[in-house]
Amino acid sequence: MFNILIMDEIFGEEIVHIIPLGFEIDRAVKPFEKLKANRVYILTIVEKGEYPKKFHDRQTYYLHEVERKLKEIDIQTKVIHTDIFDLLDVLGKICNIIRKERARKNIVYVNMSAAGRLTSVGSTLAAMEHDAKAYYVMADRYSKDKNEEMEHGLSICAKVRLKFLENFKLQLPEETGRKILVELLKREKCMSTRDILDFLREGGVSGFEKEYKKLDRGGKANYSMKLNKRIIEKLKNGGYIAVEKRGKYNLIKITEAGKYVAYISGLS
Repeated sequence: MFNILIMDEIFGEEIVHIIPLGFEIDRAVKPFEKLKANRVYILTIVEKGEYPKKFHDRQTYYLHEVERKLKEIDIQTKVIHTDIFDLLDVLGKICNIIRKERARKNIVYVNMSAAGRLTSVGSTLAAMEHDAKAYYVMADRYSKDKNEEMEHGLSICAKVRLKFLENFKLQLPEETGRKILVELLKREKCMSTRDILDFLREGGVSGFEKEYKKLDRGGKANYSMKLNKRIIEKLKNGGYIAVEKRGKYNLIKITEAGKYVAYISGLS
């Protein structure tokens, strides 16, 4: 333990956990009997009005219990409002946190077992795409009554049993394609070929540095062809965009599959 602490101090490396939280306590807290953490992000519903008051009050109770228990063992927590029933919101929030923490050279773990099944799917996909360490906390049994639920959450973990998932890379579009999908998502409307070329130039993307409107007819045709061949056709073939011909213009619209890629990119 002494050597580990010294190495962390030298390299400034921190260990960060992300916990999407439902009605659980043990599954959120028990892992830290074995795992180290400098900081924990708790993703859960904290804003009032989205769901019935009874649900919100119950979720708030579990959040406060988990925060209290982590504070007792000197682990810093940060709560992020997340609709844990919305897969895209879960993906976006987790991926964004992982990217920022990995950019700081920190080690990131994702607890995929402290909320519902839908959240578990989003947590796993996010961890795999961004090379975080996803783990599942095994339950010994489930709470039989209200008192057990208030003490442990829905699951009771007498022993700390963790299952780590093996990561594999998802086959997603390359970075420029992902950036275009995120921009389409932000604008919430179609973009023309000209719009995308301007976006790439403003973003300093290699090969698209020239201003489209200043090119001659041949230059514009070559630019559009390069865009279509390098990026647009690949996104279309992957099912991430739909291309509609309107007069002499192509209008590009993001698909539902493209929205998932935009969120899982962590750039949104």
